[in-house]
Amino acid sequence: MLPAFSIATLFAWGVLISTFTHPGWIGLNHVAPGTDWMVFYGAVRSLLAGNLALVTDGDAFTAYLNQSFASWLTVPLEFRPWFYPPGFLVLLLPFAPLGFIGSYVAFQAATAGFLAWALRNRSDQPQLTPYIIAAVLVSPSASLNLADGQCAFLVAALLVAGVRLLGPRPLLAGAILGLLSFKPQFFLLVPLALMGARRYGSLCAAACSAFALAAASAMIFGVELWLWWIPQAYNNLVSPDAKWLAYGRIWGHSVWACAMLLGLPERLASILQLAAILSSAAATFAVFRSSLSTNNKLIVLLAATVLAAPHSGPYDATLLTVAVVLWLAASIDAPRFRDWLIGLGIWMVPLLSPAVYIPAGRLSPLLIVALIGVVFGALRSPAGSGEPAMSPHS
Repeated sequence: MLPAFSIATLFAWGVLISTFTHPGWIGLNHVAPGTDWMVFYGAVRSLLAGNLALVTDGDAFTAYLNQSFASWLTVPLEFRPWFYPPGFLVLLLPFAPLGFIGSYVAFQAATAGFLAWALRNRSDQPQLTPYIIAAVLVSPSASLNLADGQCAFLVAALLVAGVRLLGPRPLLAGAILGLLSFKPQFFLLVPLALMGARRYGSLCAAACSAFALAAASAMIFGVELWLWWIPQAYNNLVSPDAKWLAYGRIWGHSVWACAMLLGLPERLASILQLAAILSSAAATFAVFRSSLSTNNKLIVLLAATVLAAPHSGPYDATLLTVAVVLWLAASIDAPRFRDWLIGLGIWMVPLLSPAVYIPAGRLSPLLIVALIGVVFGALRSPAGSGEPAMSPHS
């Protein structure tokens, strides 16, 4: 199957390279490199200038981005609002003085380096770690994360680092995991994982870290931003903005988006998304309560995090890529066709996005369920299951 992995990877990097010269010449038209980074950079710069009203008005903010980056964009952006919690701005603050291109490159390099360190730290298979890191950072999801200027490297790094430090440094692990509150849909399962592992000190550290991030953002950017964001986040859950659904959520590969695109009624799609959240929560709690290795617990958490997320993009498949690379590396001496077939499907998820255009992408959640299922199979048949041997770091 290696040729298929290689072809998919080359195509994805062709998408990235062509985005710098002729967007849409290969694969999806990303309009320009770093269009999501424009949102991050534009928001933090605007708020530092005291322009709260601009950032909280999605249409005005989109117009501002189109005007500010007119020479960078090949066509105007249709709708790019700021929907992130204010705590994210604190993490973006160190990059704000670097200018758009400098901050774009620096953020991607810093977060990719953080992810590489997290994968190396306390690895169960140190001899394979360089190959694991290389596979993750050349994957299709990585190339699309770079093309859009997104933060999937950071999300994956926080999950990997936090879980692997739970044993030796539980309070630090909790503090690292608490930073995931900057992207709440990927923080959903963290408390369940910590409760399942009986790491209540880590849970408290995560809560303190999340609170500290929120408090810092309120001190730097003002509490008014939080007073706007909290009801906005609530409204997006109970009665989402029509533009957000049309230009944002439906373009992901969440259970809700895939169900809607398969023609199911909106109410049923929402019920299926809720079922995905509840089943992911149960799987996460169960695996962290189990005797499986740290690596396998991490694999389930990464996969379940994406399955549970009410919204995710093709770049967020970086979490799935990390999970499947770790799983395949664990059974490298006795490879199984089933595992590699699931792995190839997950490797392809970013290229099957957006599911709006590519019908096969609407089956992406089934691949995630399959990956979680094969890991849980190690509980039933630990001998010969591909389960990595327990190490002192497990």
